[in-house]
Amino acid sequence: MPRGKAIRNKNGYGTVVKLSGNRRQPYEVRVNTRMDERYYPVYDVLGRYETREEGLIALAEYNKTPYDISNSKMTFRELYQAFYRDKYELSGKSFSQSSKDCTRAAYKHMEQLHDRLYKNLRTNDFKSVFNQTIDNKPISHAMPEHMKSLIVQLDKFALQNDIISKGYASFASITATEDDKPGVPFTHDELVKLWQHRNIPWVDAALIYTYSGWRISELNKMPIENINLSDWTFKGGIKTAASKDRIVPIHSAIRDMVTNRISENGNVLFAENGKSISNLTLTKHFKNALSAAGITTYHTIHDCRHTFTSLLDSAGANPICIDRLVGHASKSITSKTYTHKDIEELRAAVELIKAPVH
Repeated sequence: MPRGKAIRNKNGYGTVVKLSGNRRQPYEVRVNTRMDERYYPVYDVLGRYETREEGLIALAEYNKTPYDISNSKMTFRELYQAFYRDKYELSGKSFSQSSKDCTRAAYKHMEQLHDRLYKNLRTNDFKSVFNQTIDNKPISHAMPEHMKSLIVQLDKFALQNDIISKGYASFASITATEDDKPGVPFTHDELVKLWQHRNIPWVDAALIYTYSGWRISELNKMPIENINLSDWTFKGGIKTAASKDRIVPIHSAIRDMVTNRISENGNVLFAENGKSISNLTLTKHFKNALSAAGITTYHTIHDCRHTFTSLLDSAGANPICIDRLVGHASKSITSKTYTHKDIEELRAAVELIKAPVH
């Protein structure tokens, strides 16, 4: 076919034109979207493709469900801005400040996508930004989940507004799990500082996490009925089969802290003004508490979990008990059922940890 000549279709359908020159994507798809003042058709460029067949397919897909071409040229940044305005400013619904902060923080961590056309993003693009963020930035372990939540919402918003015809966000898994990442356990001196300053707001939260080994979401979102103050046990867990529905005895050194939290907050362990808080808000309180206690080393809440396993190991706890307490898969664990003997063995393991100041 001569260069520059369009493949003819019925009027109004659109055309595929081969552009002149040596191009990686020489086939341009043009769509008639409006008429000019002289009533001549005006074409918008739908996209450029490597082969004529790809262009024809794109044109056919467009004609099945026509959409605003200008919208299809929205970048990730422009889509996010439209989504944020629609959700938080125009919907008439009430959202907490922590919800807004969490959304903005998740967007900020995806800066490498900001100038990309949203319609061109695929599953691997999202997975890549998740894992690069985990590998290269000091973030909370909940942040990748917040990022995933944001792109799923962006996909839904884009589909509703004919910006994309298919969403890929839901297929983007977070392959680097928090337990794969190396942590920085508290040193003995840092633990002493935490105990000495346990009356500083939110230091108790750091100690509760440190002496129970829960992931941030597992404890922050734990239903209050799963905290048994008669048997002194936590029950919960997320992420994996080994993690779910596990029982962790409450260490004697933190029982008063847990009791006080429940007495103050009622339905949740960690709250402000009687309402549950986001993981992001909890992380902010955690960082401020450590700073107030004189701890200058950078720590995340997940470091409390690493400290717990380190303390158990140093105290000589049974490795099988350690796996059960933190929810790690083990060939030696053949049953998810907890007998009274099992719980007491776990309690004995937990109590091997001695608080430096109590």
